[in-house]
Amino acid sequence: MGNNQQFEKNMSKVVNVAVAVIHFNNQYLLGFRHASQHQGNRYEFVGGKIEPNETPKQGLIREVVEEIGCDLTNNFIVKMGVIRHDYGDKSVALHIFNSKVTQTQFDNLQHSQGIEGQAITWVSKADLLAKKYPLPDANVRILDWLTLPSTIFISQTLDEFASQKDWIDYYAKKLPQNAHFYIRPQSEDDKSVELITTLLKQRNHITPIIQYRTFIHLDLDLQNVIVHLNHHQLMTLDFSSLSKNYRYFASCHDQYSLSKINELAKTHVVMGCFLSPVLATPTHPETFQSGGMGWQAFSELAKLSDVPVFALGGVGQSNLAMAWLSNAYGVAGIRLLVYKTMNF
Repeated sequence: MGNNQQFEKNMSKVVNVAVAVIHFNNQYLLGFRHASQHQGNRYEFVGGKIEPNETPKQGLIREVVEEIGCDLTNNFIVKMGVIRHDYGDKSVALHIFNSKVTQTQFDNLQHSQGIEGQAITWVSKADLLAKKYPLPDANVRILDWLTLPSTIFISQTLDEFASQKDWIDYYAKKLPQNAHFYIRPQSEDDKSVELITTLLKQRNHITPIIQYRTFIHLDLDLQNVIVHLNHHQLMTLDFSSLSKNYRYFASCHDQYSLSKINELAKTHVVMGCFLSPVLATPTHPETFQSGGMGWQAFSELAKLSDVPVFALGGVGQSNLAMAWLSNAYGVAGIRLLVYKTMNF
C-alpha cells in the first residue's frame, strides 16, 4: 500500500471536528451533551464534524450557524491548535478555534437553547478554568490554552544592561500584570539562575518561560513555569526523558520541527511554539539578507502545528491581526518591551 493510501486509510479512522471557543468579555459559550451522546452529561464548546470537502474553518462557520444561528464569517477566527484523542471506541481530531463575538451577536445569544434544542449557557472564564463545568476528556487541553495571552514578552540579553541589578529592576517594574515572559538572559547558567530567581521572587504572578538548560538548575517551587526547548533540543532530545509534571514550549523554524512538537504534544502538555523568523530582525542580522520567511510561508507552516503558534521575528503588537489571519494565536518578541532604543 502506498504512503498516500495508508494516510487516507488512517485518516478515515479519525473523526475530524471543528470546535468554536466563543467568548465575549470573559464570558464563554458552552453547550450541554445529552446523556445518550458520547461523553454525555458534560458541557462542551460549540462545534461539529467537518465535512470531507471543507477546511476546518469552513466547517466551523457552518456548524456554528447550524447549532446556534450565529454567523462568524466576518469575525476573527483564531486558530488555537489540534487536539488528538483516542477514546477507545473512537479517535477524534479536534480543530480548535477562538472567536470573540460582537455585542450584537452576544445579545442575540441570550437564550437557553440552540437551534437544535440543545441547552446552551454563558459561563465566566474564571469558573471555566476552575473546572466547574465538566468537559469531555479531549476538551481539557483547551483550558490550558485559554490561559495564554495574545502576546508573549521576551527579555533582552544581560549585555544590553549596565548591570544585573538594572536587568532585574527593569523587568520587575515594566512587565505587565500576569504577563507571559520568555526569560533568556543568555549569560552563564549560574548567573541566569540568580537573575531568574531574584526576578520571580519580586514578580511571582508572571508566567515564566524558562530555557531548559537553565530550568534544570533552578531550585524554585514554580507551579506555573513553562519549560522552553530550543530548536536543537526539540530535534534531538528523547521526549521520554522529559518530566510530564511541567508544561512545554519550543522554538520551531520549519515543517520538521513542527512535526516534532506535534509528537511531543501527544505525550506532554505543550502550551505552544515560537515560529520564526517571520520578518527581518536586528537580533538576527542574517534575516536582513533573507527577509525572513514572510507571512504567506509562515501561514502555510502554522497550519501544520497542533499547538498554538506565536509569530516571532520582526513583529510587534501592530502585527497581531496579520498573525491571526496567518494561523497564529499571537505574537512574541523583544520589541514588545524594549529597554534600549533598537533599530526596529
